[in-house]
Amino acid sequence: MSEEETYVRAKLTEINGAIERLTQMLNRMIEVISAITEVQENTNELTLAVNANTERLDEIMRMVKELESAVPTAAAAGGPSVADKGAVSNLQAVLDTLETQVREGVIASDLAQRINETAGILEGKGVAGSLVVKMQRWTRILRTYGRVDTISPADLAKLRTDIKGWGKELSKMR
Repeated sequence: MSEEETYVRAKLTEINGAIERLTQMLNRMIEVISAITEVQENTNELTLAVNANTERLDEIMRMVKELESAVPTAAAAGGPSVADKGAVSNLQAVLDTLETQVREGVIASDLAQRINETAGILEGKGVAGSLVVKMQRWTRILRTYGRVDTISPADLAKLRTDIKGWGKELSKMR
């Protein structure tokens, strides 16, 4: 072999090594970009879920505020009036709506605020103190989560059970 052939062979080997390194670097860059894209997609999905839950909670609060203005004062002696029974039905509807809105992905701090506001409204309308205390207990539990943490599945199941219990207590008011 001549010197020229040896030189060309060495340069081709060097170029081949550089191409292999570039290929490895490009593969790593593709992996990183894929991971970043996946994180962005997951973030977008979470943002949509959070926004949907926030809208639902806002709807519940709007319904509760409407109830606040619609709930008449308790009847004095002869038991609950038809209007009082209607108000209890409306409050039951709010709890039913709340129950349907509590699902995976709900932000604990938002839900804690909504439950606390609902408890305050119910307390202002003369609902049994034990029910308000139970609702405020959940407010305290949910405040132990971080500001943007979602509720754990175990706590979610317990909350749903408690909401059903709250509904039973409201139905006893009839």
